Amino acid sequence: MAFGLDLFHTAIRRGRFDFHDAETIKRLESMIIVIGNTLYSTNASVIALGLKCAAGLIKCPLKNLSKSVPAFISQIINIIRQAGSTESEIVQVALKSLANILRDFPTAQAKEKDLIFLLELLSPDLEDHERQTAVFTMLRAIVARRFVIPEIYDIMEKVGEIMVTSQSPHVQEMCRGVLLQFLLDYPQGKGRLRNQMAFFAKNLSYVYETGRRSVMELLSAVIAKFQDALIYEYADLLFVALVMVIANDESAKCREMSAQLIKSLYTRLDDERKKLIFSHLHAWAIQDAQIQLVWVSSQVSGFIVDAAQVEVQPYVGLVMEDLHNALVSSVRSLANNEENDEDMDMDVDLEWKVSYHSLTVLLKVLRVFPDFCSQNTKVSWSLVTSHLLYPHAWVRTAACRVLGLLFAALPAIAPRADLTDDHPASLVGMQDVTKKLSAQLKSENLDEVLSMQVVKNLFFSGKCFCAMPKATSSAEFPEALMNDETGDQNVDEVPKQKDPLSWLFSRLSYQIKSAHIARRSRTKSNVRPSSVL
Repeated sequence: MAFGLDLFHTAIRRGRFDFHDAETIKRLESMIIVIGNTLYSTNASVIALGLKCAAGLIKCPLKNLSKSVPAFISQIINIIRQAGSTESEIVQVALKSLANILRDFPTAQAKEKDLIFLLELLSPDLEDHERQTAVFTMLRAIVARRFVIPEIYDIMEKVGEIMVTSQSPHVQEMCRGVLLQFLLDYPQGKGRLRNQMAFFAKNLSYVYETGRRSVMELLSAVIAKFQDALIYEYADLLFVALVMVIANDESAKCREMSAQLIKSLYTRLDDERKKLIFSHLHAWAIQDAQIQLVWVSSQVSGFIVDAAQVEVQPYVGLVMEDLHNALVSSVRSLANNEENDEDMDMDVDLEWKVSYHSLTVLLKVLRVFPDFCSQNTKVSWSLVTSHLLYPHAWVRTAACRVLGLLFAALPAIAPRADLTDDHPASLVGMQDVTKKLSAQLKSENLDEVLSMQVVKNLFFSGKCFCAMPKATSSAEFPEALMNDETGDQNVDEVPKQKDPLSWLFSRLSYQIKSAHIARRSRTKSNVRPSSVL
């Protein structure tokens, strides 16, 4: 008997039956009663194979199945009741078979008392690694059929907790799948759903990274699949919680996931909620006494610019205002600590995140709205150039990139006389920029990205200097720049170089020569003389 059932189950599983053949259909229909009878056997092996065959038959297009399925379900539940627990292999097979029947046979029904019994039986096994697969298979089948009983809400609360606390990625994934389907398909009272969303928001700060990431995985699906009205209702709660992840989470992966969720959330919002989001960001940006809020505001603004692109235009004025104020504060802080423009120690303890994130967001805004580069009232370029020698490599790189966007938007012509002296495209402003850029090349913290941007910016400046009429350049080149210290150069030779392009080449040539000499000196000092025997 067992051997025949095994062969039959294998044939069904491998699809060896031709369901277009009338004789085959007739034989399969005759097997329904046989399979049903095996469920009443006293032999454990026969029952187990019968359960598997019953689940396999459900997928076959047999007309008289609808009459036998209720009997299958009833007997399978009796098998589970008689066992009294989920420990035995028979019960595990029975749960999987029952789940398949409920899932694959649309008209299959289970009595409410039987569902309550099953949920009470399964609840203790939710955290049992050996029995979790069968438990979650059964839960998915119940949720997929939308069987509404009070106990399903209770067990889903426990599923949510396991989704956070479990250290198994597979278990967390099963929990998220069941919980998401439950949230989407089951009626949720307003208070119950708010409690669920508050639970998710709270556990974004769960002690273990795996739990925080699991919550964010679920929130990603929630943001993508919830109806607009629900997204609007919980947008503020989720936004603030996600921003706190950006501000406080030590995991780079969690911060990255939070950034993506903020972008996804923003794209789902209407104008009213978007305005509320920017009101939050502006309120944080003006908190000068709480530096963390200021740089978080800038960083999140950058995420939104990435997500919205040109659609951020109604709020870009507010963003630019906040960036301006942040950079002003940064320049003021820099001025209080700065002793020498070129020699400031890179180890100075300055809050660099405000500067870096503000410049990075400014870069994003200018890429989306390149016309701002040519509108002198949009950007205070002196604030950008003031960060070229900031004592942090990332800030220097960000400032150089923003300056590079300006230079890319301008024609390579002689410096303009109609601009203020602090504008990088004016003669005085461009000379000041070239001094700072060439000073950057002497930094020990120079990396490939920064050096490449510095060279591009210097190349543009050189083209602009080259376009200057010689007489004009000789007359207008400031004496202060001529007397600028350039190392151990002969001071008498410097004033002769009235052309800014010549000065730039002289300065860079001297730096190259000095660097080459320093490298040779280090090489010689590292070579030890051979010992004499």
